[in-house]
Order: sequence, then C-alpha cells, then structure tokens
Amino acid sequence: MARRALKNRLTGKVVFPCEAESLKLSVEKATQSGADLSDADLHHANLKGADLRNAELRRADLRNSDLSGANLAGADLSQANLTKANLSG
Repeated sequence: MARRALKNRLTGKVVFPCEAESLKLSVEKATQSGADLSDADLHHANLKGADLRNAELRRADLRNSDLSGANLAGADLSQANLTKANLSG
C-alpha cells in the first residue's frame, strides 16, 4: 500500500496523510473521517464512482478530474474549480 498525502493547492501543506492504494481511496478516507479538503489539490484525479458524501471541497482544484458516477450528496463544492471535470452520472 502506497503512502499518499492530500495537499493544499495554495501552500502545498499536507491536509490529510494516509496509506491507500489510490488517490480515490485517499479522498474517500479523508471524506469519511470528516477531513476538511477545502483548497485541496485534486486536479486530474480519477474519482470515478467515489463516495464523496458530505465532502468539504470548497475551492478545491478538481480541474480535469473524473467525478463520473461519484456520490456528491451533501458535498460542498462552492467555488471549486471544475473546469473540464467529468460530472456525468
């Protein structure tokens, strides 16, 4: 299992360190633990089918990310950069 760290897009500071097989699983773990991923750097992330219920993703960089089929119920995506993000399904 690889060590992954979710970082702040502005400062580069680690906002959620974890051990996970993929970025998708890291983001799901962070969301499930209630971590605040506001301003997170998630551009080009493959989050297809991810469970992101109630995720705090304000101002997160989700450019070119695949969010198809993701559960975004209750997620805060206000001011998030969703340019060219796949939000189908």
